[in-house]
Amino acid sequence: MKKKFTNIFAILFLGLVLSCQSVDKQEKPENLIPEDKMVDLLTDLLRLDAAENYSSIEFKKRKINTKDLIFETYKVDSLQFVESSRYYAEDFKVNKRIYDSVQTRFEEEKKYFDSLVKVDTQQKADEKNKDNLTIKPITETSDVKEKKLQLTTSKDSIKSKP
Repeated sequence: MKKKFTNIFAILFLGLVLSCQSVDKQEKPENLIPEDKMVDLLTDLLRLDAAENYSSIEFKKRKINTKDLIFETYKVDSLQFVESSRYYAEDFKVNKRIYDSVQTRFEEEKKYFDSLVKVDTQQKADEKNKDNLTIKPITETSDVKEKKLQLTTSKDSIKSKP
């Protein structure tokens, strides 16, 4: 029993020693994407990814590669993006700040679009109410005026007896 306990302890100790290794911090890449540009890039990547998921058939039909389109727009390549992402991922505070900025942008956009929908809905409701409340004056058409004139000027059809 004591030998079995010693073997288990030795295996656990060996596992602990082997699992503890020094983690080298990644060096800052030469072509590191600045934080503000990374926020812009991630925002557009996520926006296009959502659009692609929403209408994937259309994107497939047109053979649009959203990532290449974004990288081309921001003049970065996929390797530069991956290296920058890894570098920022090592520093929790910086990485959190980047993704919080992306989230804040989406929340602001949502508020903006919600306000547009609210204004549009209100305008349609106001227009509908206005149409219901508008009293249109009745105007006489030329045909009606002519018939009135004929009635007042026509001779009596009943002849009086002499």
